[in-house]
Amino acid sequence: MPNRLMAGLVAIISITCSLPASADVPALYTPAQADEGGYIFTHRCAECHGSQLEGLSAPPLKGPDFRRPGRLRDAQTLLTFISLYMPRGKPASLTPQEYSDIVAFILQQNGFPAGTSELSADTPGLKDLDLSQ
Repeated sequence: MPNRLMAGLVAIISITCSLPASADVPALYTPAQADEGGYIFTHRCAECHGSQLEGLSAPPLKGPDFRRPGRLRDAQTLLTFISLYMPRGKPASLTPQEYSDIVAFILQQNGFPAGTSELSADTPGLKDLDLSQ
């Protein structure tokens, strides 16, 4: 097998294996909510967190640095933190719905599955969604 083909297969396998298994992970947001969260993120968060959530002057919100164990325990911790402290310089200045939409977008970008119910601060399962999966 040519080296480039092998390298491509290895990359696909490693990306696929890094995503959470849908059967084991609760679907806590809708695709439409994640889309709205992406719009809000672009206008309120990307300046510091990067348009690809890669982290610029603020920590990354996607990938292994975001998902490393011990950084954020669960989706409830993420929602609570951003609701209280973000955006930088204007903490708690968005609506609860906007914060929920942003978290939906972050979950989507990290490969967590979408469902049929919108995420909110009182969504069952938020505390159980381990972000380091």
